[in-house]
Amino acid sequence: MDSRVSPVLLPFLLGLPLLAGDGRWSTAAPLPEPIQELSAAVLRGKIYVAGGIDRTGRPTGVAFRFDPAANRWERIADLPAPRHHMPLAVVGDTLYAVGGLAEQSFVPESSLWLYREDRNRWEARAPLPAARGASGAGAVNGELVVVGGWGAGRQLIRATAIYDPATDRWREGAPIPTPRDHLTAVGAAGLVYAIGGRPRNPDRNYDVIEAYDPASDRWSTRSPMPSRRGGLAAALLDGAIHVVGGETRGSVFANHEVYDPATDRWTTAPALPVARHGLGAAAVGGRLYVIGGGPRAGFSQTDAVDVFAR
Repeated sequence: MDSRVSPVLLPFLLGLPLLAGDGRWSTAAPLPEPIQELSAAVLRGKIYVAGGIDRTGRPTGVAFRFDPAANRWERIADLPAPRHHMPLAVVGDTLYAVGGLAEQSFVPESSLWLYREDRNRWEARAPLPAARGASGAGAVNGELVVVGGWGAGRQLIRATAIYDPATDRWREGAPIPTPRDHLTAVGAAGLVYAIGGRPRNPDRNYDVIEAYDPASDRWSTRSPMPSRRGGLAAALLDGAIHVVGGETRGSVFANHEVYDPATDRWTTAPALPVARHGLGAAAVGGRLYVIGGGPRAGFSQTDAVDVFAR
């Protein structure tokens, strides 16, 4: 190969993922308690987490809010019932907690709760058309889009559920091409990206990325992730989707890979300081916050909060 080729371009020419350039990890105030199988979302510049599995191995209904400016967590009203593997998403100016799994036997639920900041309480809205947990949720064009997960009998769910807050009603969208659970989802530029996951088997993780367009009710396949991962998390930072963590049956991932929706290309970024699965991820103020999760495969918890910035 020509010695004049830039080392930055060499991975691309060899068909490898590009490095994402500079960036470093630091730490923020830890979660008030170690939790795994939680989710995170940003509302009015603050990060919310709710539910999960606590240090005793039991489902929890606790919810916390993090103020990045003060580097401080505070406890808010508990969920109406314990949940884990439950996505959070913000539509407009409202935080939603969607479905999830209940009990230690992982029972799928159809509940939809929104958080009332003014009253510090959760309120019920129209339930999902079918119970599901370990799913992904993203917000686009003022609507909530729920994809993947499993339902009754631990059967993978193909149906795409779309919620309109203005009418408090659900409708069904085109089915996801690759049904899977333990995926993550992110809304970006009018599309919802369903990322990774698995077919109920941690040793059969997917690298699949599929994008749903509510306007046309169509799915499209995008460039696969550089690694196969389920039990992962993702957040949109400066127009790019940062995907972190995950697990197999016997190991956890520190992988941090970045997808650019505009170019349909992946890059590799500095790995997580603490490898884990069942974690939360949220971006605010030009920083990516990676919250809690399990530092070992299966049941384990951490209170770590790692922060990535370029």
